[in-house]
Amino acid sequence: MPRWTNLLVFLFVAAHAVCAQDREGEGARYSQEATAAMQAKNWPAAARALRKLEQIAPEVAEVHANLGLVYYSQNKVAEAAAELERALRINPQIPDAPVLLGLCKAELGQEDDAIRLLAPQYPRTADRELRRMVGVRLMRAYSGAGQFARAAETGEGLLRDYPNDAEVLYQVAQLHADRSYQIMKQLQQSAPHSAWVHFASAQVQDSLKHYDAAEAEYRKALELKPDLPVAHYRLGRVLLGQSQSPESLRAAAEQFRLELGISPENADAEYELGEIAREQGDLAGALEHLNRAVKYHPGFVEAQIAIARTLLKQGKAQEAVESLQAVLRVTTDNKTAHYLLGTAYRTLGDAEASKREFEAYKRLQ
Repeated sequence: MPRWTNLLVFLFVAAHAVCAQDREGEGARYSQEATAAMQAKNWPAAARALRKLEQIAPEVAEVHANLGLVYYSQNKVAEAAAELERALRINPQIPDAPVLLGLCKAELGQEDDAIRLLAPQYPRTADRELRRMVGVRLMRAYSGAGQFARAAETGEGLLRDYPNDAEVLYQVAQLHADRSYQIMKQLQQSAPHSAWVHFASAQVQDSLKHYDAAEAEYRKALELKPDLPVAHYRLGRVLLGQSQSPESLRAAAEQFRLELGISPENADAEYELGEIAREQGDLAGALEHLNRAVKYHPGFVEAQIAIARTLLKQGKAQEAVESLQAVLRVTTDNKTAHYLLGTAYRTLGDAEASKREFEAYKRLQ
């Protein structure tokens, strides 16, 4: 729970407010008991003292506001909302109470009320922890109300302000996952026999490594839409996942070539063709594909490493060094690059440089 320090002040205000209605100093005593209990986070004791205060002075807004805080801290959200609403009816200007009521409404699934209360407060909430809490609940309320653009905007703001916060990262990821599920469900209802439905199903099966089912779905998608981007590439990857036999390699390579017929600058397809050629001993052909992959995607580290492997097989150690140094300028902790660079330096007779790279490889291991 956030530190509602301002609300604790209400107890002292409430003590003065009940003086006119006090019975033999009971109001001051219960106010002190409630204050001590809340500071100690003894919520049951605080609730008992506040209910006694409520009996003495039922129209003091601060008593109800603090009781709402106590109930909220006990996860009695509906009871907290009722007390906060009563406090605001008595005194609409009571500070912080609208924020806490908005949090209650969000947790109760009353999105419209939550948005009405939290949206004005979110930009001007000074306390960093409270602002994070308000932002997360507001984002969820927007999503629940079907205001997806505002939910996404709020989520991006949270990511900027709290880039390493675990709850923020989870909640924003969940927002997009939920939205993706809703859209996919709409796709299945709107076009159940379309290529896109089969393609989506194939991706799910692919991610689960159900390669036979994924292959069937990719092929159905391509029957319906032969020029579907990325589908041939993914089908080729599935074929490689099923088997590394010569037949599978040939079938996969054909799919990668078909992909390049649709997307001539697909770096992934070029990379796969390069790796197949390298494994088959066609080193010159491998370099042609791999160099194109890097040309289309200059930051393609796996392709750059594959180029170095191929150059080493060709006996071109100096060229391999240059390729691997380019990789390490981008990713200094790439252990494969260090290992291959150590191998290249050893081939060139540079024992000191080779030792340095192998030691770096061992450290990363």
